[in-house]
Amino acid sequence: MRNGSDSRQTDPAPIVSVVAIALIVLAAAGVGFLLTTFLFAFSSGQFRMVAIVNGAALAVAALGLSVAAFAWRFGSASAALKWTAIATAIGWAVVIAVEFVLSFSLGA
Repeated sequence: MRNGSDSRQTDPAPIVSVVAIALIVLAAAGVGFLLTTFLFAFSSGQFRMVAIVNGAALAVAALGLSVAAFAWRFGSASAALKWTAIATAIGWAVVIAVEFVLSFSLGA
């Protein structure tokens, strides 16, 4: 019990939460990777950005999974879903901004 209420009544089943978190992280990682690869490594012809794009995609996926684990451990499954979605969205926004700046500093 947390805060005097039974959290099992409001939280989804653990397997549903795990699948939902995996879908959030994997879908965002795939779309974000393809978007940033096209914008910063492919269309501008900057081969130096490929390693940055790859590392950033892995970092955002690791961030999402870390936030999910932390939120689930100290909160609930529904909190983990919510915070994973928030952290993943913020992570990709930051990555796109950083890669935009780096593409100009590494580019022509």
